Amino acid sequence: YFSRNEIEDAGWAGAVGLWGVGVRPEDRVVSAFDYSLWVSGPVLQASCKVLGCFHIEASRMSPEDFYERVADYRVSVIVGDPSWLLRLSEIAERKGAWPIKLLIGGGENLTEEARRYMEGVWKADFILSYGQTEAFGAIGMESLAKEGYHLNEFHNFFEIIHPDENGYGELVYTTLNRRVMPLVRYRSGDSTRFLQGSSKSGMPGRRIEKLRGRLDAWTPTAVGNLTPWMFEAVFSKVPGITQDWQVAVDKRGNKDFLEFRMEAVDVSEHSEIKERFMELFQNELPDVWKLCQMQLCTMDTKVLLKGTLRTQRKLKRIQDDRKF
Repeated sequence: YFSRNEIEDAGWAGAVGLWGVGVRPEDRVVSAFDYSLWVSGPVLQASCKVLGCFHIEASRMSPEDFYERVADYRVSVIVGDPSWLLRLSEIAERKGAWPIKLLIGGGENLTEEARRYMEGVWKADFILSYGQTEAFGAIGMESLAKEGYHLNEFHNFFEIIHPDENGYGELVYTTLNRRVMPLVRYRSGDSTRFLQGSSKSGMPGRRIEKLRGRLDAWTPTAVGNLTPWMFEAVFSKVPGITQDWQVAVDKRGNKDFLEFRMEAVDVSEHSEIKERFMELFQNELPDVWKLCQMQLCTMDTKVLLKGTLRTQRKLKRIQDDRKF
């Protein structure tokens, strides 16, 4: 979808953001972003090329392997998904943190409690970036003051549509320099609002608040974006349950917690139902299961009486109860 020049443009904008949080040519940057079907890895690589700093691409290997294999590279900046970085931080707390200057997370939201924990382990700042594949790279990035996302207005014009009385609405953007696949008032699906007043960091341009949530069916989590159709192949094959099921997303401590709720025709068979569900889960969603086994999140199952879940006309399949 994108030309080589657009990758270079995105790298230039990313380099501006990295420079703003203190990344310099002498730094060593390691990325644990997955390269599958999104652009964060290539854009970060292009940004490091602009800055002239050393860059290692580790991809999304397990945090345990990453800790053992990357320790000797004397990295100063670690980039990855917040939940992946959280797991790495747990390992570093036990085995010893390296002397780094910065952690950068992107791809999902993060609680402030989890941020404080990771900063305490590494004795370094944790900065969030925000982007979408459609925007080809970062839409915005925090400064070291951590006061919302500074928007990439080099490449996009941003609006908030249908704001409520508090200014919250859907973020939309129009690309300004896109030669391939230009977007006009593209709906991000994310709920946020513009922040008023000057930035403590002194950086110019507009800022948006940390994302309040999604407006569509996708729910970003530690194990990727969840949507109801992913789980239909699992729940539809579990014997002894009704058609009413739900995946609840919450926090237990700093980690995402997934609770798989299903209604049983006979609740006395709950043990067999749970066992069969877990077998199907591993077979039908092996990538999600693998990330759960990496302890990027925790999970459990709950078997309920028939008629428990549907309290309204429409049952919400993915229930996000996290507070950011």
